[in-house]
Amino acid sequence: MALIQRHLDAAAADDQVAEDAYDNTASWNMCQQVHKYGMFCDADCQALDTFRVDEWSRSDVCLLVIMIVFMGAMMLLVFAKRVKAYERAAMWGDEPGAPNPGLPPGAMLMLFAIVFTIIVVLAALKFVNETLVFAVVACVLLFIYMLKLTLFESRKQVFLPARSSRNTSLNEPFYYT
Repeated sequence: MALIQRHLDAAAADDQVAEDAYDNTASWNMCQQVHKYGMFCDADCQALDTFRVDEWSRSDVCLLVIMIVFMGAMMLLVFAKRVKAYERAAMWGDEPGAPNPGLPPGAMLMLFAIVFTIIVVLAALKFVNETLVFAVVACVLLFIYMLKLTLFESRKQVFLPARSSRNTSLNEPFYYT
């Protein structure tokens, strides 16, 4: 038993000189390790992280390109609808009862440019998972907004101002041909 103890003591002394105290199995303490890696994450800690991906694989790039093309197409469709809405609203000018066309096309284009810039910056910083999640969320939100514009838009928009009752008789119809 004394021989084993001397052998462990000699090995412990050699290990302390050659290696860090945290790597030594004789003095390894779970509480110290938790405290150490709770404060900062060095190379050993980062080597344990299996969820961090900082390289773009071929499938990740393909998925990102597909989402960017989809977002670009949806953004063009939304932009075209905004331009149409502003053209229709421009016919009425500042008359009372004129429809509110919402966000101007230039502001919408700026918003789209900001979204694409965020995606490019995240991709350049090699935040693979974060970039893909942001792109998916942007695609879903654009798709929902496009559905709102196309499906839930009222078919009969009234662009005629309210009819004045002064020089009209009650026998005239309320519609114009």
